Amino acid sequence: MKRAVAYARFSSDLQREESIEAQTRAIQQYCDANGFVLLTVFADRGISGTSDKRPEFQKMISTATKGDVDAVIVHKLDRFARNRYDSALYKNILKKNNVKLISVLENLQDSPESVILESVIEGMNEYYSLNLSREVRKGLQENALECKVTGGPPALGYSVDRNTQKYIINEYEAEAVRLIFRMYLEGYSYTEIIDTLNNKGYRTRRGIPFAKNSLYAILRNERYTGVYIYVKDSTKNPKGKYVRHGEYDPDAVIRIPGGIPAIISENDFHRVQAKMKERQHKAAKFSAKQEYLLSGKIYCGECGSPYAGNSRKPRPDHPLYISYKCTRRNQRDTKCSNPEINRDKLERLVLERLSGVLFNPDVIPMLVEQYNEYIAEKTGGARERMLALQTELRDVERKITNTVNLMIETGSAAFKDKLNELEQSKEKLLFELTEAEAALKQENFSEEQISKLFHIAEQQLKNGTLANRRLVIDQYINKIIIYPDKIEVYMNLMSDYTVKETIKP
Repeated sequence: MKRAVAYARFSSDLQREESIEAQTRAIQQYCDANGFVLLTVFADRGISGTSDKRPEFQKMISTATKGDVDAVIVHKLDRFARNRYDSALYKNILKKNNVKLISVLENLQDSPESVILESVIEGMNEYYSLNLSREVRKGLQENALECKVTGGPPALGYSVDRNTQKYIINEYEAEAVRLIFRMYLEGYSYTEIIDTLNNKGYRTRRGIPFAKNSLYAILRNERYTGVYIYVKDSTKNPKGKYVRHGEYDPDAVIRIPGGIPAIISENDFHRVQAKMKERQHKAAKFSAKQEYLLSGKIYCGECGSPYAGNSRKPRPDHPLYISYKCTRRNQRDTKCSNPEINRDKLERLVLERLSGVLFNPDVIPMLVEQYNEYIAEKTGGARERMLALQTELRDVERKITNTVNLMIETGSAAFKDKLNELEQSKEKLLFELTEAEAALKQENFSEEQISKLFHIAEQQLKNGTLANRRLVIDQYINKIIIYPDKIEVYMNLMSDYTVKETIKP
């Protein structure tokens, strides 16, 4: 039996499309009629197909490419993607893993004509989506020209008049906004402003205590001077990431001074912007961007969280302290006690051990011997496994032939279930046999080959550019685990052979 997973999607902006349940029923009927076993259903609800940022879609792709799935089945191709780039990208990923994408309603075969038909369908799906988006934007722009609400929660300090659909001042919240601007101009720090707001009981628009990020966004928001702002075009760049406020194309913004009630004077707003720029300039003198060679490789041995680069001054008169620190160390609820470690010290210890183990000419013969023993053990087991599977496969094929002959001789369908069971066993054996054959393709390496490889890597690590040094780290450092009393470094000798070294800090 062929194995399949289903993917269904329902977006709230399309009222006539098939529901998740209806899509699933149609897919199940297709599986029953075409000899597929439906393993599971992945479904995204209320999510557009114009982006690949869909949780269940990503789970489906991950599951389908692990080798246990023969096909992904959708009700229609537009459920898979409404963007031709995403569609081509993920279909290619499935194809490389021998997984077929099947549409229940669009019966596309592997013929050249079907390729053309499929591209036309995908183009029409993308056109429909873009056209719908364009019509929606037209309506929003008309509302924007009248300074009406175009969706989303209003900024802190404003409410929406239900009758006019325009912004009005929320006096309680507006007092918090005025307090923020006033304290900042008087020279108070972010921490002092945040503490004052939270102690007075003020909360952000999301109903949570104030933090530095929410404060920064308020101080930068020109709307508080009475300027109505609406971004006409998409606020995402071609990679799907949201564009920041200061990066909007001016031609893509509707900006109407006096379009909403002002909470802050223009003079105070411009004074705050100048003060923020001055503070940033001063901070830049001692907070130059730091480089972390081992970033993304370090994990906490106490709580399992990643370590991240961190720089700080214990006191204004102290030099900058640069370190790697557990990301849970400063959290309120799940604080981790594992200590931070000096960046230069950790990088020196790890690189010295890397050179001492992998790049040491005296150690290479031992590493080659260990690796080749590992390969011999691995391939030896695979060879025995392959021989056993071949014997088992011949036995199953003989039983299939005998069962078919009995069905022909007797004309009885009583052997049908037994035949199906044997066919499933054959499919499973063929899959396992393919895995065993792949394992046999592992090759041994000579000392000369590994010495040459390690010599190039060592030279790059010592004298190469920062980008090349990072490439070497990515190639040979698998992960680093920090404990209070030791450091474990896992180094990759080859793609699937790892050496563990323990360092005392």
